Amino acid sequence: MILKSYIVEQNIDVLKTYQSVLMYGKNDGIKDDIKEKLKYTSTDTETIIFFEEELLKDKNILYQNINNESLFSKKKIIFIHSVSDKIFDQVSECLEGKKKDIKIYLFSEVLEKRSKLRSLFEKSKDVGILPCYEDNERTLIAYVNKELKEFNGLTGEIVNLIISNSRLDRKLIKNELIKIKDFFLEKKINKKETLELLNIKTNITFDEIRDNALNGNKKTINKLLSQIDILNEETFFYLNNLSYRIIRLQEIIRISESDTNKYEQSLEKVKPPIFWKDKPIYIQQLRKWSLKGLTELITKIGETELLVKRNSYLRNDIIVKELIIGLTNKACASTSSSS
Repeated sequence: MILKSYIVEQNIDVLKTYQSVLMYGKNDGIKDDIKEKLKYTSTDTETIIFFEEELLKDKNILYQNINNESLFSKKKIIFIHSVSDKIFDQVSECLEGKKKDIKIYLFSEVLEKRSKLRSLFEKSKDVGILPCYEDNERTLIAYVNKELKEFNGLTGEIVNLIISNSRLDRKLIKNELIKIKDFFLEKKINKKETLELLNIKTNITFDEIRDNALNGNKKTINKLLSQIDILNEETFFYLNNLSYRIIRLQEIIRISESDTNKYEQSLEKVKPPIFWKDKPIYIQQLRKWSLKGLTELITKIGETELLVKRNSYLRNDIIVKELIIGLTNKACASTSSSS
């Protein structure tokens, strides 16, 4: 039986009506949330955790844990992580027992349609299968609003800040929400303290430097570099931030097959999704850089990272600034042609 994630998130008890449920897909954030809810709502139940590797090493261990009586509780929950068709026979054999007091929850990455395990769970009425697709802006906005529904002062702007700062990654957003809940104990949230708490000010400032550098805006870059403190301890954040954007640009160019007229359509295909406010900036940078030029930038960033790691006595702030200036100058010389 195929289940819908939004229904399960609203009512976790839906899963408990099935003997076993297989959750698969790229969205680890949804899987983690569901797992926590299952544990939280099953306090009178013994929890057993396996990884597929353990079941492959000992093919009787799953069957034994299902059939052996628990010393702690009449009920059992068994979580099996990183599953694949390699344990199909073990799982199908255990499901034939149909023991009401034992629930088996399996977690997997992407499963192809031809997967035997996926087919088993899709066709049987006694078990459920939950595809965990990647979030989009709409689902994440609903997620943040639900998690912070008891907080006064929550605005659409704050919600968007939380989402954009986490690059539409539910796991990152969840970590940010934990910070917010621990900090605003009186459940009164405000923009200023949220910015400071999530370090958004630093991230946004460097994002601005990154984007202007990739667009070759020399005057703006000189002004921004004079206003920001490049911190030595944030060096690898800066380098990773640059690398991440460049890799994303490369991916979009490859999807579009280097056709500049297809960039906007390609933006919709790239995963994880690009925040809507960032799309115009991506288009500007895509028209500025070629695939060859971006590859050279990645190489340069890698060389800079090695330089920093091997020479602890160097001024990292100066190295990062020189990298930014060099990138800006290269952008000025770049064309919209691609290789």
